[in-house]
Amino acid sequence: MHVVGITGTRKLPESEVAKATRELRSLLDKATKLHVGDATGIDAIAHKCANAGMEIELHKTEGRKPYQLQQRSKKMVDALIADNGILHAFPNKPCPAGVTVNSWAGSGTWGTVRYAISLGVPLELHWLIEPCDLPDWMLEKQLTLI
Repeated sequence: MHVVGITGTRKLPESEVAKATRELRSLLDKATKLHVGDATGIDAIAHKCANAGMEIELHKTEGRKPYQLQQRSKKMVDALIADNGILHAFPNKPCPAGVTVNSWAGSGTWGTVRYAISLGVPLELHWLIEPCDLPDWMLEKQLTLI
């Protein structure tokens, strides 16, 4: 079974929508299970790009407060661990300073990445912009940049 989880920005310009859609279609064509949140943006695009035979686990938030969005993303990463999956992140901005495992201030995408790395979840970054410098906490980790 090839299990993937998707995280990414909620707001993206049309040029990034086209790039993300192409990459997600290609990525999800090979997947058998998708873990994805219920947000707009990348989550919604991934849900639309899922192939017909794929199992989809939609991780819903219980509200729109930052801690509730963080809980949703943590549940998705925890489910990826249980399914031996890979997290695919679609950032469209550099990681804000101060993102920690517990404080995702400024970016749910980067917070999800930080949480996943802390638990040893395999990660692939799919830049929607020109690649940026990685935060120090990523430099010694094994990851794939797409």
